[in-house]
Amino acid sequence: KEKVASVSKIAGKYPVTALLNIRNLPDRILQSSKKKLRGQAEFAVAKNSVIIRALGKSGKGSLTEHLDFPTSLVFTSTTPYTLYKFFKDNKSKVAAKPGQIAPFDIIVHEGETDLAPGPALSELKGAGINAQIKGGKIVIAKDSTVAKAGTKITDNVCKALQKLNILPFEAMVHMVAAYDGKYTYTASALDIDEHQLHSGLLECLSQTFNVSFNASFPTSQNIEALLAHAFSQGRNMA
Repeated sequence: KEKVASVSKIAGKYPVTALLNIRNLPDRILQSSKKKLRGQAEFAVAKNSVIIRALGKSGKGSLTEHLDFPTSLVFTSTTPYTLYKFFKDNKSKVAAKPGQIAPFDIIVHEGETDLAPGPALSELKGAGINAQIKGGKIVIAKDSTVAKAGTKITDNVCKALQKLNILPFEAMVHMVAAYDGKYTYTASALDIDEHQLHSGLLECLSQTFNVSFNASFPTSQNIEALLAHAFSQGRNMA
């Protein structure tokens, strides 16, 4: 009851509440986000049963239909889009884990390493890496695919990637949904390509101008062109 009261009290202080899926999220990434958003947002991690009650008590129960994972709540005064963009822009490189399914081909590219000859050479070769000794250092002789897309990453491959300080994956805080007091926004609605949006808006403006001009419907954007066209027609008629 105390936790429900505490979380609902924080929720009442901010206009926007967001749900974060923290399943398999490295704690350092969540802590980094908390640090960067200090003064702009507050986080609350609790059991889902507590979160459901707290959201209901604070009038933000519409978010509960998106809640089926280990959750952290974020309370902020920024817009849902701004918050989503922050998490999207703050991705971190992470290491591969044994047993993890490779979403794409993991390739170790040719080139020098900082590893001295020794046991490391055997470890790299054991992971299927074409490694050789040149000039007193271990070098990767040619590009080596250590895990194909869709296959499990082996323990040997993980150890070899760590030796080479290769972090093949990116991790980010996954914001699932946000409520601003009026609407609930899902991640798919907030995942906007700014450049595509900008070009789309310019195209819409151009098309709207053409339609309004050809329909002789005056607006603040087309009035000068309409008057010039009318004057030209009037002069031609005279």
